[in-house]
Amino acid sequence: MTSPTTLFTFRRQDKHDECLVLYEEAELNKYNFALCLLRYSIGDEHCFLEAGADIIQTISYQAYIELLCKYGDMNVEGAISTIQKSVHLAREAVEEFWTDYKRKAEEGDSTTAADRCKPMVCGCIGPYGGMLFSGEEYKGNYIDKITEQDIIDCQRPRIEALVGAGLDYFALETIPVQKEAEVVSKLMREFPNLKTWVAFQCKDSGHTGHGEPFAGAVESVVRDGYIKYVGVNCCAPTYITPLLESIQKYRRDYSLQLVAYPNNGQVWEKASFETAGKFVGPDLMTGFASAVPKWVDLGTSIVGGCCQTAPKDIKVIRDLIDKLRKS
Repeated sequence: MTSPTTLFTFRRQDKHDECLVLYEEAELNKYNFALCLLRYSIGDEHCFLEAGADIIQTISYQAYIELLCKYGDMNVEGAISTIQKSVHLAREAVEEFWTDYKRKAEEGDSTTAADRCKPMVCGCIGPYGGMLFSGEEYKGNYIDKITEQDIIDCQRPRIEALVGAGLDYFALETIPVQKEAEVVSKLMREFPNLKTWVAFQCKDSGHTGHGEPFAGAVESVVRDGYIKYVGVNCCAPTYITPLLESIQKYRRDYSLQLVAYPNNGQVWEKASFETAGKFVGPDLMTGFASAVPKWVDLGTSIVGGCCQTAPKDIKVIRDLIDKLRKS
């Protein structure tokens, strides 16, 4: 079993309560992610920190400089500032929580733990396909229509903006296609002091969203020895165990730390990507927590939840991890 597992929670802007209200009231079209980013609330992160999360992510997954400029009425400097604001808000949430937590600990509050570490902030970016608003981040079919330079031009300024604001971790996540993961992983060599993980989006228990074997995709981004954290996010929790089992050879050969943060198994359904929709299907989140010890045994050191994850889900995982640490 690996050393103590870090809890992590991901908050995408279309899941945020304020943003959902905004969608309902204004019937916003596909470009209003910029407004969602600007209306981000610190209070929401407090719920996850109180539930036991050790890492919280920035709400920058779908913040693309080109689209912020085009549809958010910003110049490049304003777009960069907006992306960096996501880091400042996450950091502010951590500082407020930690100040209150230490006060409670000093007062002998039984809900505090003496060995709890100060939570960390992870900056995140989604794939090139996330700016297409066609569900391509779960398919990757765009990869044959763009060049390597297109990917670099899209992602480098976003990475620079987040890194410039100060991070503890960085996530390249929901990557559906091997080629893009390879390109962006190489780009991360420009930031050698940053703890970076690559998380693939997978359509089943063995393949990326685009269809490449997951194990081969993982090997392609870790073979040069730079990326040491790799795994999967935003897929059904039932896929996680076989996906992690398929990369055990590479975990051992390259001394990898694995990451796993599935969604709750529901699927986003709507008539078009310009109209409102809903999540459909069974909620698998409450049942997958029992698999966490297995994931840890397979080498997972960062575990949590993606879309549709609630603080109560993180609390269940937190309790499981605490029991593992004591065993």
